[in-house]
Amino acid sequence: MRSIVTIFVVVFTVVLNSISVVNSQEGGGVAFEAPPGQSPIQAEELPMDLIEDYEDDTLVDKKFLDKAQKKKLDFNIVGKARVIDGDTITINNAKIRFSGIDAPEKNYYGQTQFCKGPKGVWACGKKASTKLKQLINGQEVQCTDEGKDRYGRTLSICYANGVDLQAEMVRSGMAVAYLRYSNRYENEMVEAMVAQVGIWGGPFVEPEQWRIQNRKK
Repeated sequence: MRSIVTIFVVVFTVVLNSISVVNSQEGGGVAFEAPPGQSPIQAEELPMDLIEDYEDDTLVDKKFLDKAQKKKLDFNIVGKARVIDGDTITINNAKIRFSGIDAPEKNYYGQTQFCKGPKGVWACGKKASTKLKQLINGQEVQCTDEGKDRYGRTLSICYANGVDLQAEMVRSGMAVAYLRYSNRYENEMVEAMVAQVGIWGGPFVEPEQWRIQNRKK
């Protein structure tokens, strides 16, 4: 009699364990427990439902960081702008250098930067200047004050009619994101690279490197 009871208990235990495993695999409400001292994200076998939860959290975090990066700006310099080149303007006698981007040179020690494209060589320095004039289109320009560069120019993020001028210059392939100083416009540069617009239509020398090569001794 005792043997029969023992066999029954063993069989019953096995059945219960089998049901628990099935429920766990089908998401039947059995909680996932990581080994002691580990968080679920560190565990080697992470249930797919938990992975999705963590992916959602990551997306939320990314959106939060993007908002923080492009937060509300304080425009300290406002007025009509005169375009010097693709990344430099003047407003009310203040010389402003766009922060976070670098455009081909229009007039660097009397020289203009050229680039190569599908239709041959073109004056990308002059075209960048023309593109910025088109974006501003005679409208009032609003700029932040991010401090001074070593040449005494005011570093700024500038808008015209609600449009981020730096972002549009990079997106159109008329400037590169100046990643050595900021990654603010990195996504726009990737867009331009993929679309092969502007200077990305062919081989070109980075504006900073071009200046080094053409600097007067």
